[in-house]
Amino acid sequence: MHLSTFGQSTPSNQRKELENKRKELLEKISLAKKVLDDTRKKQKTTVTELKAITNKIKTRERVISNVKQQVGLIDNQIQESRDSIALLKAELEKLKQEYARSILSAYKSRNVYDKMMFVFSANSFNQAIKRIQYLNQYSDYRQRQAELILRTQKDIIVALNRLIDKKRDKLDLLGIEVSEKKELEEDKQEESRVLTALQQKEKEVRKQLAENQAAAKKLNQAIEVLIAKEIEEARKREEARRREEEAKKTGSSATSTTASKPTAPAKDLYLTPEVVKMSADFELNKNNLPWPVERGYIAEPFGTHGHPTLKGVQVNNNGVDISTQPGATVRSVFKGKVTKVFNVPGMGKIVLISHGKYFTAYARLASVSVKEGQQVDSKQTIGIVDTDDEGVTEVQFQIWLMDKKLDPEEWLKN
Repeated sequence: MHLSTFGQSTPSNQRKELENKRKELLEKISLAKKVLDDTRKKQKTTVTELKAITNKIKTRERVISNVKQQVGLIDNQIQESRDSIALLKAELEKLKQEYARSILSAYKSRNVYDKMMFVFSANSFNQAIKRIQYLNQYSDYRQRQAELILRTQKDIIVALNRLIDKKRDKLDLLGIEVSEKKELEEDKQEESRVLTALQQKEKEVRKQLAENQAAAKKLNQAIEVLIAKEIEEARKREEARRREEEAKKTGSSATSTTASKPTAPAKDLYLTPEVVKMSADFELNKNNLPWPVERGYIAEPFGTHGHPTLKGVQVNNNGVDISTQPGATVRSVFKGKVTKVFNVPGMGKIVLISHGKYFTAYARLASVSVKEGQQVDSKQTIGIVDTDDEGVTEVQFQIWLMDKKLDPEEWLKN
């Protein structure tokens, strides 16, 4: 899930965005805990258990960072409140002094006879009227001063209450930070324990890794072949359409050998207006695609990286492994056409969907609810995730740009 730019939002909106983000992170931690509980029921330490703990640690570190951001934001608001209160107090003191002077002046001229003499000593009737208006305005001015003093005092009380609330919020967040740091230390200790247990089972881990890598390789080869086939078939259709158009223009038959051949690169021959539009729509949703499962976290990222327990061993992931709940529905991340539904040993059922030049692949499904050639919408259910014998419930999700593999994390909504 991405945050709005703070420079474009109010402090209250910033607090709300940070709070919503913290709730999302805590939900991911909760899901990781559930995965751990399900895995431990097998009474067998697995790499999946280690991945879940590692994910908890990374997510909890993000929660702590989020809390610190909120504390920093509140500190700024507290300082602003203090500055506001200082200004209001200065204004109140100024008003009180002015009011005291006006009261003193009124006391000195409190004699009714003096006021009458002030009016009657006027040189003209118009001047007398103006003096009466002046006396009335002066009286109104004192009344307004008194009202302004009362209003400023109320504003100070409101500002002080707001400051108290901010300080209370800060204390609550600092308490959360302390609690999360304690949980983080416990998670790290647990990670160390599980890592040690797995290192003692190196032979078994290596065997499982080899099986997983072999299955991933078969999946990769199958997807490459299917995408190449899809492109070739589209190329032939477009080539035939262009020959037919050329034949109509020249008066020749659609199969005439004298018709001019397309000059575009072979892999670009199928870029019809529909394909171009679909591809552009897909690209516009980069960093904003919905996740293929409603609740989940990335258990293993894209690309080549070190194995979590085997020193010096590099593993390669053509997509991302998303851990989720058993029985969770898997959905298309964007509108498109189901290109192929197939099986690969070790990867379960797979659905390949085309989105113009882009393709998305969903592997490790227990069942599929779509068929080849079917048009699907964004977030439409395409199947149910599989849970293996060790209790692992993960979806392998990939994004391809024709024959190029892309990092799904750069496309999914964060």
